[in-house]
Amino acid sequence: MNSAGRYVHRRGIHCESACQRGILAAGGFDVDEEVVFGLDGGFGFSFFPANGNAPDIVVGKQEIMPLRAARLMGVEVGLHTPRSSAALAKLLASAPAVMTRVDLGLLPHWGLGGRSSFGGYFVNVTRGVGGEAFEVSDPAFDAPVVVGAADLDAARASRGSPPVNPDRKVYVFGPRRTAPRLRLVGPVAVRTLCRDVLRPGSRSLGIPGMKRLITAAASWPRSKRGEVEDVDLEGRVIRTDALARQLLHVGRQIESFGTGGGLFRPLLGRFLTQVAAATDDPRYAESAELFFESGRLWQSLGATLLARGTTDSREDLTSLVDGVTDTVRSAMDVEKRALGALTAL
Repeated sequence: MNSAGRYVHRRGIHCESACQRGILAAGGFDVDEEVVFGLDGGFGFSFFPANGNAPDIVVGKQEIMPLRAARLMGVEVGLHTPRSSAALAKLLASAPAVMTRVDLGLLPHWGLGGRSSFGGYFVNVTRGVGGEAFEVSDPAFDAPVVVGAADLDAARASRGSPPVNPDRKVYVFGPRRTAPRLRLVGPVAVRTLCRDVLRPGSRSLGIPGMKRLITAAASWPRSKRGEVEDVDLEGRVIRTDALARQLLHVGRQIESFGTGGGLFRPLLGRFLTQVAAATDDPRYAESAELFFESGRLWQSLGATLLARGTTDSREDLTSLVDGVTDTVRSAMDVEKRALGALTAL
């Protein structure tokens, strides 16, 4: 356990839960990342179609920073929207780190140059550096990075990925008051998760969102046409087919953009495994295995899109679209089985 008040950078799995875990540890409370993730209740699926040939957005969650885990842990969290570097630095004066929402595509150390945008990413800002930069704890990297104040401001203010823009949101965590008992709060979080994914109230979310992705993906060879600018996996600016950009973007969303791989499904499986142990109920573990199976399907698709999504052949790209629709349909069926079993508990 870290000593209270001292922030230590750790590489993580999911940006949001890893950042929360790091700040909680600085407050003297060391908790597994999958527990933070599961209790937060953000797991699920979101699909946001884009206009024209811009890439549609796929997210393995349904809520961004719902703060349910913090409430269960008795931690008060203040939400701020500082509009300047000076205002951000002022927040750091009262905390070992603050959690900041950003557009991943505008963080210089990701090398995307704004050509690929995702505004639902999180990093922890730990201190100012020389008045013109900040030290940033990005859980996707092995060590902290220094980001210029202007670059960080741009990433916090980005409007490049509606409806998941960062909106300058910054979270300041207070001290922990209670320790959650997973035996009691785990099943509550699981019931909420099942309700939100099976009956989300929006056709862009949960199981309806997966069905909408299947339909939309089938239309990509017609809707994603023409030559566009993108960044390849080595950070080089390239001209590519809009369909290739779409497929590469989905691959990145599944494997690279803070999910830990498999669109969060393995992370949820590990949470359910912990709930099974805490409650002494093996049925949670049985559903965990189904989410591990689903995670393998998503990981295979993501790896394929990252490896082949830059092909120049329109015929090959169209065949990859068939792989997207088939895999999403298979994963959806597995997840419906898991969620149905959990609902019955």
